[in-house]
Amino acid sequence: MTAKILLVDDEPMVREELMEALEFEGFDVSAVGSVAEALDACRDSKYDLIITDLKMPKAGGLDLLRALQEIEAPPIAFVLSGHGAESNRVEATRLGALDCFSKPVDPDDLVEKISEHLPEA
Repeated sequence: MTAKILLVDDEPMVREELMEALEFEGFDVSAVGSVAEALDACRDSKYDLIITDLKMPKAGGLDLLRALQEIEAPPIAFVLSGHGAESNRVEATRLGALDCFSKPVDPDDLVEKISEHLPEA
């Protein structure tokens, strides 16, 4: 079974680079640029993993993690941060994020963590 991943980041270059790297590894990846688009995507489809940026305009990764708690059987979540605010990472973990990555993200590290949390991937 191929893991279905939703990538949420407001930076097009980050989305494109990570999407390409994850698709190369055989994952089924969708990418959106905002929390609102992510929530729409989650209403339309079921994901195994959501990878979200913490800081985005209007609503950020913490907002998305809060909203995911309302979903029955929510996907696992990883967060990306270009900012070193440890308090945000702690809050993300409290809200259910399984792992936090600093930007720029090493795609190999990301794939390794995905394989740890989704062994069937």
